[in-house]
Amino acid sequence: MLVACPQCRQSWPIVGGTPQFVEEFPYWGEIPQQQMQEVNRRAATSWKSALLSSQDPVVKRASEMILNLERANWCLLTNLPENSRVLDLGAGLGTNSHALALRYREVVAVEPVAERVQFMKQRFEQEGLDVRVVRTSLWHLPFEESSFDLIVMNGVLEWVAQGQPGDPRRIQQEALQTAARLLRRGGVLYVGIENRYAGSHFVGYRDPHCSLPWVTILPRPLAQLYAKRRGELEGYRNYLYSPRGYRKLLEQSGFSSVDCYLAIPSYNHPRYYIPLENGVFRYFTRNFGGAGRGIRSVARECALRLGLLKYLQYSFALVATK
Repeated sequence: MLVACPQCRQSWPIVGGTPQFVEEFPYWGEIPQQQMQEVNRRAATSWKSALLSSQDPVVKRASEMILNLERANWCLLTNLPENSRVLDLGAGLGTNSHALALRYREVVAVEPVAERVQFMKQRFEQEGLDVRVVRTSLWHLPFEESSFDLIVMNGVLEWVAQGQPGDPRRIQQEALQTAARLLRRGGVLYVGIENRYAGSHFVGYRDPHCSLPWVTILPRPLAQLYAKRRGELEGYRNYLYSPRGYRKLLEQSGFSSVDCYLAIPSYNHPRYYIPLENGVFRYFTRNFGGAGRGIRSVARECALRLGLLKYLQYSFALVATK
């Protein structure tokens, strides 16, 4: 069975009810490929049980994020109506698509990795959710312009330059421009992503994408040289930014306004979304931030009083309007 384009006269296979616009795509994911294949085998009976009954520590650790539908609570920041049409780019194992399908009229989940597509299909079918799954990448999207009200890029923007030649920032801008073209006027793009200048990066924590310390806070040319010296053949590709940097990138990509929220403790395990632009963060920190001790507590208090602490948080939830 095939799906065909009458304009370009190309056709692509439909496998198991899922259009396949990519044939080969390198595996990546929270769960290593061999374990993921075992999860899929067991998920044929029950996707939840396949996660909850696993004794594999990697699967058990990932399950918390895969099962947590509150990861999509950022949608309350968009003020979009229930009849909105949603595109989830890089949908992974389907957590955001699952949660959004309970709220919006139509959800399309795009994912290039075959094992993740298989898991999503089983998940949505067992939950009785009408989510359309499409196996393709961000660079081969078979959708008309101005056809979505909401596009999701959760943990995606920092990866789009991987394996692509050229300047990572330019490639990220091209990805965002693609999203802008697919959005209707007044539509919203959500981006969940880490902070380039998170406090942990200044004390030697490894970047979660390339596993190198310091690389995010170095000037880009030095980061490229350092990454290559440490064995990254392509150099440093997973560009992150400050709030100002994200706002500039999104505005240059065709978005008229950008609201930045702190996702605490992280965008993948969010409990709070704190607007960056007013005094809410100071109130939140004073009342809910917890008490510390020693030098770390003193440094934290100084950064708070100087208005710097909010810029050192781990991740952001960005809501950009076309």
